[in-house]
Amino acid sequence: MTLDLTWTGNQFLDPREQTQQMLSATESIDITNKDEVWGESVAAAAAAHFGVPEKFVRVGAGATQLIDTLLRSAYQGLVVDVTPNFHLTATVSRQQGWEYQSVPVREPGELLPALEPYLDRPEAILVLCSPRNPLGYQFDLRDIATLLERAQGLVILDEVYADFAPDSALRLVSQYPNLVVMRTFSKAWGLANLRIGFAVSQVFAREDFRFWLMPNSISGVAQRTALRLLAQPEAVDASIRRAVESRQTLVAGLAKVEGLRIWASDANYICLESPHAERMVAELLAVGYRTRLLHDLKGYPQEWPIGVRITVPQESEIDAVVDCVARVHAAAGDRAASNP
Repeated sequence: MTLDLTWTGNQFLDPREQTQQMLSATESIDITNKDEVWGESVAAAAAAHFGVPEKFVRVGAGATQLIDTLLRSAYQGLVVDVTPNFHLTATVSRQQGWEYQSVPVREPGELLPALEPYLDRPEAILVLCSPRNPLGYQFDLRDIATLLERAQGLVILDEVYADFAPDSALRLVSQYPNLVVMRTFSKAWGLANLRIGFAVSQVFAREDFRFWLMPNSISGVAQRTALRLLAQPEAVDASIRRAVESRQTLVAGLAKVEGLRIWASDANYICLESPHAERMVAELLAVGYRTRLLHDLKGYPQEWPIGVRITVPQESEIDAVVDCVARVHAAAGDRAASNP
């Protein structure tokens, strides 16, 4: 059996238990009728759980729909995409024929200098993810605050992996009116197939801001399941703790392998750079782990070093992953030694 470590969902939730949660939450549902048009109950529950004002929260069919809708609602002439990023921003911009600028950022400290040309342009929507996909690190919130203080336009911060991170820009929303934070129930909360997420921003409380979200876009099944998990988050919280602990264990094991760059990660995956990345992916697949080359990800800068993204597996799988990576590097070293 092959374990899919390309999927960046929560590997620490039992799919059967999650399904049972959904069935329990929706056992009284009338599927011939609708639930709330705008998901107000989920918005209220998410606001309470994450400690943000309820009037700042909007619920949609996943972060994908929310980012798409926000871009279409707020576009004024330029989209600036901090790449690598989820490809949706680039895709929507191309479909609409908008002015679009990709700004590659590799190291955390490059963010503000890279965006400098766009900060004084009120028509520029700045889009970035944190923790980053696939690099994994979270931007320092002090840098995000500086960005928000200087940017004249809207800043969309995609935080779909932030449940696994030590901090969140949600605590900045009440302070900065140009910030929109996107969150999802697809990753840590294990509801990818139900398509539900939420966005948080002061702009949603403004009468002059038109957010063109489609009514009835969130199914009743998704709403009721999200409400159940927000009311009883213990299993999700426990899975997040396990994911973080396993991430630390995986990184500690891989740190012993010479020749790897292991990016610091605040997500539920890690990013490795290695000249032997292609062989690594092949060998991992041979022993039962499907992983992904960084350059197979849409929009990943071709000039950057080759590497692999690996979703953090459960505890029992970590040693096998580390051993395989170590074997690939050891074999490459042996070949190099025999061919001076």
